[in-house]
Amino acid sequence: MNRFDRVTAILIQLQTKRVVKAQELAEKHHVSLRTIYRDIRTLENAGVPIGSEAGIGYFLDKGYQLPPVMFSLDEASALLVGEKFMKQLNEPSTLGTYTSALDKIKAVLSAHDKDYIERLNTRIDVFARPQAMNKDSGDQWLADCKHALSYGIVIKITYFTNYREVMTERIIEPIGLYHYSHHWHMIAWCRMREDYRDFRLDRIKSFALQTEHFSRYNRQSLDEYLASINRTAELHQVRVRFRRDVAKYLGDQRYYFGLVSEQEREQGIDMEFLTPSLEYFARWIMSYTDGVEVLHPPELKTLMQQLADELVSHVGLLAGD
Repeated sequence: MNRFDRVTAILIQLQTKRVVKAQELAEKHHVSLRTIYRDIRTLENAGVPIGSEAGIGYFLDKGYQLPPVMFSLDEASALLVGEKFMKQLNEPSTLGTYTSALDKIKAVLSAHDKDYIERLNTRIDVFARPQAMNKDSGDQWLADCKHALSYGIVIKITYFTNYREVMTERIIEPIGLYHYSHHWHMIAWCRMREDYRDFRLDRIKSFALQTEHFSRYNRQSLDEYLASINRTAELHQVRVRFRRDVAKYLGDQRYYFGLVSEQEREQGIDMEFLTPSLEYFARWIMSYTDGVEVLHPPELKTLMQQLADELVSHVGLLAGD
């Protein structure tokens, strides 16, 4: 990106938030802090009223506004593709909001560009197997979740714990929403457990915003939580490689066991999972015998060896009978 484009992008970014940190700008544009300081001075010299506060960041003076930014064809096309992926999430409220925003973007395009996008719309599609989509994904709680996250509002929920098959009432302080394995998950501090917990939205049976607010500075950010999940052992990151002739039999099971991503390799299909129980996961993939290879973690290999030894011992006892 040349300097003119970067300075323009910085001005646009300053309009997206009340305060933008210099470090955030440097990371986004892959330049040094010194370069960002020079770019900010360039904007100030051009008459843009930029305020700053030490240790906080930069902001535009109230009342300053640029004319609507025109989207390039590439940007509008990317948003169109994003809408098609959004449809596969099977979340009507989110899709409706996204489509409404996209319509506003289309409205400011030139006639030529509108025709281009319309033609493209009929020539691009995204396919996801219907069986893999969850009809009740907890979408009804999404809007309230976003509201609670934005304003730091305490929530009272009734939650169904799947592995124990019990219903409990929880008072929680939400820190983030995370979508994986075809479900939305709310990460929150649970006052009952006095720890962070992962609540799958479709397992929340009742949801009530409280009048109480909590201090977000006393809680982890979502990024901090996700960076720590491997250490907390609440979710285990697993990478396995399936032979191609075996992978075709997995079907939708891979989603139920926490599939995060999959990638074709020369040696087979590499899949990454997040699972709350290594033993549960080990018992599943052992059914594919030599058609699966564990890449990570080593503990999973050890566990599978133990289960295999127990099976051999059990079969030996049966043979003795």
